[in-house]
Amino acid sequence: MTKSPTPIAPMVNIVIKSSLVFLLLGLMTLVGFYTPVFSTVGLWVLNHLPIPKVAQHSKPVLTSPTAMKDAVDNKQPDTTLSLSIPFNHQPTAYVVLGGGLTEADTYQDQQNPDKNNKTENARQIKSSISASYQPKPQTDEPIQQAQGSSLQKPDIVLNDYTLSRMQTVIQYQRNNPLPIILTGVDAPWMKDWLYNYNIENVITENASMNTCENARFTAKRLHLQDVYLITDAYHMTRARRQFALNGIHALPIPAPLPMQKGWLEPRNNAQHSRRTLYELAAYARDVFVPQDNCRQASDVSFETLLRSRKPEDVKTF
Repeated sequence: MTKSPTPIAPMVNIVIKSSLVFLLLGLMTLVGFYTPVFSTVGLWVLNHLPIPKVAQHSKPVLTSPTAMKDAVDNKQPDTTLSLSIPFNHQPTAYVVLGGGLTEADTYQDQQNPDKNNKTENARQIKSSISASYQPKPQTDEPIQQAQGSSLQKPDIVLNDYTLSRMQTVIQYQRNNPLPIILTGVDAPWMKDWLYNYNIENVITENASMNTCENARFTAKRLHLQDVYLITDAYHMTRARRQFALNGIHALPIPAPLPMQKGWLEPRNNAQHSRRTLYELAAYARDVFVPQDNCRQASDVSFETLLRSRKPEDVKTF
């Protein structure tokens, strides 16, 4: 008996149709990456990812901002301050995650005088912020100016991501005054920025280098149960998950990204899309393969959490 030939044509048709479907999906994804579609869908997915529930426990109360500030100022390095309200679990503080630092444009402009109006405007804004970082004088002694080259070392200022978060917390803090907790190595610069707006009800955690450490070290620095968490919308779910794992329930206050997405802004849309992809991957990593560069709270002393990384003197070269 002779075997009937294998039907090649139907199989080829299936392969061709499948390839066309995948090609079409790839093209749609590529196009969507440069439009608001990709990041909008991705943000919807991020917002629906699970966050662990936090058990609630009553703890001591600081009844007023003045009492809170006195407790912070007089706190011993081996004790943890409590900012919680028993039986009425309303947020008791704003927690702002640092988004990074950058160099002021002044130094770059001195090296490259050919700049457009946009660069000049950015330089003026950042320079004014940098200049305002000088702390309020405690004595009448004049500030000594270092001698040497007229080309000074770049000033360190908040980058646009951190500025957006700081502007967001100010808007909410004016309507609902609560202590502000700044977490990350950039916290001292963030505190100085708030100081210019006469906001002194601020606590810093100065040691954390990533989101996991933000949560762990903030929980070690303070006893917190319910807070408002301020970071960008894409980062929010992963950050809330980390804080929940450390016993802190966080209500989200998203800060906008510096770049506005829109149908006529393909470059900005691509940045939003990349942010979406990164956070989806980072969330999956945190769940299945937790990062090994997240230090335990016991690895870091209270002195380290309290110590600023800001240089005492700005050197010239």
